[in-house]
Amino acid sequence: MGLQRQPIRKPLSLGLTAAVLIAVSGCGGSRNYTPPPIVLTVSLGNSTITVAQGGTALEPVTIDAPTETASFTITGLPAGIAESYKESESNPSGLLTITANSQAVVGTYKPTITVGSSGQTTSLVFTLVVSAATKASELKAPETEDPRPNQ
Repeated sequence: MGLQRQPIRKPLSLGLTAAVLIAVSGCGGSRNYTPPPIVLTVSLGNSTITVAQGGTALEPVTIDAPTETASFTITGLPAGIAESYKESESNPSGLLTITANSQAVVGTYKPTITVGSSGQTTSLVFTLVVSAATKASELKAPETEDPRPNQ
C-alpha cells in the first residue's frame, strides 16, 4: 500500500479573523451615521445693484454648492425689470444680468435670490436701485481738439 496524502489544514490566521469581524460589525458598529452637512451659499459681488431705466446691470454671483449645477430664481423684482442668469461651464457660479425697460418704476427694492442643490435651498436678499434714465439731450460730449495741425 502506498502513502495517501492528507490535505494539510491550517487554522485561520488571526488577521483574517479580525478582518471578518470588522466587516461584519460595520466598521465601528455604529448604526447612527450622520452625514456631514451640505454647504450651500450664494453671494453677490455687491449687495446693491443699480440699473437705470432702459439700462442693464451685470453682477457676478458666487454659488458654493455640492454639485456642479444649482437652481437659480429671483423673486420680488418690480414691473419693468427682467433678469437672466448664466452659470459658468464648470460650477454653478455665474453672471446675473438685470435689465430695466424704459417704464420701470424708479425706486429701491429688496428682491430675493434663491438657489437650490442636493435637496437644500438658501436665499439672499439684495438691494436693487432703479434710477431715472439720463436723457441723451442732457449729455454733452467732451470737447476734443483736432489732432491735425491747422492749415
